[in-house]
Amino acid sequence: MECSELLKALGDRIRTIRKSRKLSQERLAELASLHPVFISNVETGQRRASVCSYASIAQALGMTLSELMELPGDKETWDTNLLELFQTAKKLDATKQQVFVETVRGVLNGLGGR
Repeated sequence: MECSELLKALGDRIRTIRKSRKLSQERLAELASLHPVFISNVETGQRRASVCSYASIAQALGMTLSELMELPGDKETWDTNLLELFQTAKKLDATKQQVFVETVRGVLNGLGGR
């Protein structure tokens, strides 16, 4: 993967995780002690960040640097995605959890998973 593609993929991952945690760029910047414009540039792949900046972003997102750096195609990405999905589902109330389970079962059945 070329460096520009890597920066874009990592930026996309940061944006996806930030949005899944319902954080604005401004709030993430505040939590990471970085400037909101810097966060925006990192998310669009327009800015190279230091390891320390990525570590600050990861910590602000409640994850380790190694978890943040797992990009599509990485060996553990699938497990990480499932873990994140189910951790989010665990936070739902019982009714919404049931809807989640039924939806996943329906999708799996549709894909021939059962």
